[in-house]
Formats: sequence, structure tokens, C-alpha cells
Amino acid sequence: MNIVLPQFQYDGPICLALGFFDCIHSGHRALLEHTKACARKNACGAYAVTFQNNPYTVLGKNEKLIFTFSERIKLFETVGMDGVAAFDFDRAFMNTGKYEFLSSLTERFEIIGIVCGHDFKFGRNAEGDTELLNGFCKENNIMCDIIQPVELNNIRISSTLVRSRLRDGDIESAAGLLGHPYFIDGKVCHGRGVGKLFGFPTANVSCGKDKLLPRIGVYATKAYLDGKVYKSVTNVGHKPTFGESVLSVETMLIDFDGDIYGKDISVEFVRGLREIKKFDSPEKLREQIMRDAQWR
Repeated sequence: MNIVLPQFQYDGPICLALGFFDCIHSGHRALLEHTKACARKNACGAYAVTFQNNPYTVLGKNEKLIFTFSERIKLFETVGMDGVAAFDFDRAFMNTGKYEFLSSLTERFEIIGIVCGHDFKFGRNAEGDTELLNGFCKENNIMCDIIQPVELNNIRISSTLVRSRLRDGDIESAAGLLGHPYFIDGKVCHGRGVGKLFGFPTANVSCGKDKLLPRIGVYATKAYLDGKVYKSVTNVGHKPTFGESVLSVETMLIDFDGDIYGKDISVEFVRGLREIKKFDSPEKLREQIMRDAQWR
């Protein structure tokens, strides 16, 4: 995956997908697949625009990212994109004029075609729209394809809807909208060190402050570690049985034996299992976790 940073140009013709692509849901995937088809038809690269940072913080909003930049890179690779044009969303970018934004793209890239959603907006105060983009492309001999929204059960798929499902803890519904599982990538860091009480290695997953976590609860998950996949149970939230109120992501790996600290881990969520509650003793919690581990 080629990542073109803001300070660099890219030599070679491309078809470019425009959008935020904060979660690569089924609607985004349709757009990216169309971009790939455009690229293959014209024997050029398929690229997508995305942001390296969290734009919501610049906008003064207390909002998290469904997938972080590194997680989105993995998803772009899964879709089969050749690269991304990575931008930093800062005050300067936010105040870029609509024509200046489009000119910056054509200066950095040799663009054969542009693909975007029907409601794509760009430039200062979102003054640019698909009509303006289409006119710009015609003037510059660039193909322009506008993709209509994708629906599931007569409901339009959107990042806002995915975000809502995750906050409700409805993992299966969120995955249906995404077209792939919701997951968390991170590093295993030292946690409470009580995993041995439960008989399973416990991974305390450090995933960064900008990651949107699902509703507090216990989930059936799959953990990907060192090229292998393990059935797992993941606690998102606090640990009332141990008197801990700090929000964390803790994954118990079933049928795993070995040192996990410092390793990269990917936790894929399958479905919700239960609410978090305080047990009378660690032993009672252990009995519940043993039952949780029997999920199918």
C-alpha cells in the first residue's frame, strides 16, 4: 500500500476516490470498487483520499473514529486499493477554498478519473459539491463518476448509522452495515495481571484515545496474533469486581499459551454476550468467564 503524504507528489496516472472513509462501510466499498474498475480500465492506480488525524478534534467535536488511520489502511488494502492520498485535517486545510482544494489534487496527482458519493462536499464551509466537481472535471478532461447511496433493508448505510449501532452494542448490525467485522487493532500492554485467575492469557489492548469503542459490555471476539486466530472473550469497560473504574479493552484468549506483552493484536468483534456487573468474588467472575468462553 503506497501512502502519499501531504508534502509529496505522486508520479503516475490514477483514479481517485474522494471522501473521508472513516469506516469503509458497504457504501464506501461500492465507491472504492468503482474506483478500482475505473483504474483497471485505464491501466492506472486506484487511490483514495483520507485523513491521518481525527478531524473532529479540529472541529471542536468530542467524537471518536470508527477506524483509526492504520486500521483504514488495512481495510483499503483488503478492498484492493493501490494507495491513499493522506491529508492532515488542520485549520489550513479546513479553510482551503473549493477551487484551491481541487487544484491541489491535480497538482499532486495525474488524475484520470474521480469517483465520489452523491453528497460529497469539500472546501471551506463545504461550499463545493458534486455539481461543481463535475464541471471542474469536464474542464480538465477528467472522468467524474458520482455514486448513489447504498441501502440495506431500505435504510441508507452511513457512518452515522454504524456509529449508532456500535454505541448500542449491536455488533452484528454494525457488521452488516460495514460489510465486514468491526475490529480493534492495538498492542498488548500490561494490565491487572489477573488473567491467570481465569485460566486464560489476558491481553490488555492499547488502541489509542481516538478509537470509537462499542458500548460497555462483554463480547464474543476473535483475536489475531502472530498470524493465528484465537477464540476470545473481550471486556470493554471497567472492572467492578476488582474496584476498577478505568475504561479499558481486555481480551482473554482461549487455547493460547505464550508471552503476549508488546505484541500487535487485532480483536474482531462477533456479538455481544452480556452486560458488565460486579460479582461477589473473583471466583464467581471466573465461573462466568468460563461460561462466556463457550460461545459459538
